[in-house]
Amino acid sequence: MKHKSNLKELKDKNKKRVLKILINNGPLSRTELSQYTGLSMTAISDLVEELLNEKMIKESGIGQSNGGRRPIMLEINSGNGYIATFKIFKDNLTCILFDFNLNKRDEKIIKFNYYDLPFLQGIIVNFTNDIEKDLELNNKKIYGIGICLNDDLKELNFRGVLSTSISSDYMTLSQALSYELDIPVVVENEIDLKSMAEYLVLGINENLAYIDLNDEVRSSVILRDGRINNDINIGHMIIDRNGPECPEGHRGCLNTLVTVKALIKKIVALERNHINDKEFLSINSVYKFFENDTINKVTNDAIDALKVAILNLKNLLNIKLFVFDGKISNMFNVADNLQKSFNDIIIKQSFVNDEDVLKAAAKLTLNKIIY
Repeated sequence: MKHKSNLKELKDKNKKRVLKILINNGPLSRTELSQYTGLSMTAISDLVEELLNEKMIKESGIGQSNGGRRPIMLEINSGNGYIATFKIFKDNLTCILFDFNLNKRDEKIIKFNYYDLPFLQGIIVNFTNDIEKDLELNNKKIYGIGICLNDDLKELNFRGVLSTSISSDYMTLSQALSYELDIPVVVENEIDLKSMAEYLVLGINENLAYIDLNDEVRSSVILRDGRINNDINIGHMIIDRNGPECPEGHRGCLNTLVTVKALIKKIVALERNHINDKEFLSINSVYKFFENDTINKVTNDAIDALKVAILNLKNLLNIKLFVFDGKISNMFNVADNLQKSFNDIIIKQSFVNDEDVLKAAAKLTLNKIIY
């Protein structure tokens, strides 16, 4: 029994290898697939036959002859299968369908007034099943689901009591959905998907750091092979050991130097004789009110702190591309100000949109299916 299980795992692994090769290099002939994989022609023929029957690949015409019969070419059947991606907000979710070439095929929005984790699970399951019914009429199907958790919904990634068809248990949203729908499900926070979206849009092959400057400093690092590095928390990087202390006990970290709260606090300290109502201050109001040396000093201090962070990340992870986003980045023109100080590093302002973010979710889901 174990022997049969091992054979099935090996066949599944080889099928994924064939799919990966066709996505990256197709269309290819059976002979070329044999050369790419190192598998025998008999093994390739069996794998191709199964993938054709599953409609994961298709024959795409006749190739060039190398002296014998002209070969039949094979490629991914991008029009047959879809990745369903969801971006979740408090009162609605957006669903975009992507094919295997990451082309957008359809978009829908579902609105609701209230939900908890089990309710959200039911919404996605029912919506996916409804889409599949329509797709089945054209012999198409959904092969995986990618979910983007909006920034204020991170708690949905925690474990909760979620129901499956036969039981209720503590599990993640991705585990419950994958069990119910019997397809791979990837759930990622928006910050990681934004960094992946930048990586895909820029079409690079370098390590990338995405840094969001808002009420806190949040970051995500994408390695050159397209993997997310979850080991870096840039917000707690120590910049000034004599600086202010953050709630977590880190003195002089980025969160105490370049967040909305930190900059307001610094401006208030510099302009305390001119500010009476501190409680209702926002970064927008103080920025508009103090278009003077105070703003310039605060801006220069924030830029200096970010320069140190960039150099640390460059040396630590060999990052040569930095993408900045968020209220502070936009207001203080962070990317342009930083770029003036570096010749061997590219620094850009983020411009990705929700569709780019969901395409990144589709890419990660496709990786889970194929790799």
